[in-house]
Amino acid sequence: MNNLAAVSANGSASGPDEDDALAHEQAINGFEYAIWHLSSAFARWRRDCLACLPGEPLSGAEASILHIVHLNNTPKGVAEISRLLHRDDIANLQYGIKRLLAQGFIEKADPKAPKKSVTYLTSDKGRKLVEAYLQLRRETLLRLTDRVPGMTKAIGEATTMLHVMIGMYDQASNIAAGHGGPIGRLQP
Repeated sequence: MNNLAAVSANGSASGPDEDDALAHEQAINGFEYAIWHLSSAFARWRRDCLACLPGEPLSGAEASILHIVHLNNTPKGVAEISRLLHRDDIANLQYGIKRLLAQGFIEKADPKAPKKSVTYLTSDKGRKLVEAYLQLRRETLLRLTDRVPGMTKAIGEATTMLHVMIGMYDQASNIAAGHGGPIGRLQP
């Protein structure tokens, strides 16, 4: 019997797998709570790290866009930026891109490209900011994490699990959005 099937419609566990279903739900609850904390801690880190750097202040969203555009030193369009950031709020991404262009952190790879084909690269100013951020990260965060035995392996394993969970949350979101609720409630 599936552990999730042991949880009744009102959320209480029943049947022989009651302990397993409850333990599973508590594990998911703990995971989500930790993700909220991680998300907030990461946002504070980015904010405080960026505040230490000279120049115009960037929002966390703008910093994310800048880092993605900088990634691998290859031009990226809005669709690729959206995919790499795992975001679907295109209008907000376009706003962030416009602000980064106006501040001189990114530039169009080909200024003559049609609007739908525009790709972006980091400018010299943008590269300097990203490199300063990465250097500060090396001097602070990496020095702290490097001191924990087994951290490199643990981070790798946690990253893999996070990617698996991203897929699970995406699928659950698709089911909820497309079916109006849990699996099995699809009506013609």
